[in-house]
Amino acid sequence: MNVRLDHVSVTTSDLDRSVAFYRDVVGLPLVDRGVIDGDELATLVRRPGARARWAELALGGGQVLELLEYLSPDDDAVDQRPWRAGATHIGLAVERLEEVVARLADAGAEPSAVATLDEPGWEGVRCVYATDPDGLTIELLERARERIVVLPDAGQHSRR
Repeated sequence: MNVRLDHVSVTTSDLDRSVAFYRDVVGLPLVDRGVIDGDELATLVRRPGARARWAELALGGGQVLELLEYLSPDDDAVDQRPWRAGATHIGLAVERLEEVVARLADAGAEPSAVATLDEPGWEGVRCVYATDPDGLTIELLERARERIVVLPDAGQHSRR
């Protein structure tokens, strides 16, 4: 079986604000945007009458970051603190970490200090945590070189 990451989806309270953040601050190219409604969305999210605005930004390798702003149903935001069970974060590889960190700080994204990792397979990786406009944690990583991971069960290699 061949399983690979297709896309990452983030629900946002304000699509335009999130598109501006991920495009202008983080640097992801906008691919497309639109509105989705109808039976397909209602079936997927299990909410009759569900309607959302969406945008896709390129992550590279044919993968996209999908941003969704639900117009209906309306609900409260979730607690995104990274240490809470069920919380998630998006790890994005960047080439010039300090430049992105400066844009994050200017945008009020409150980046952490830069940490240099030394765990096996992560040696020398420099990274920063910050939050997007809805409080989702993003991790920006700068790698000195491409990393190859051996998947133990299949004997396959994955590049990171």
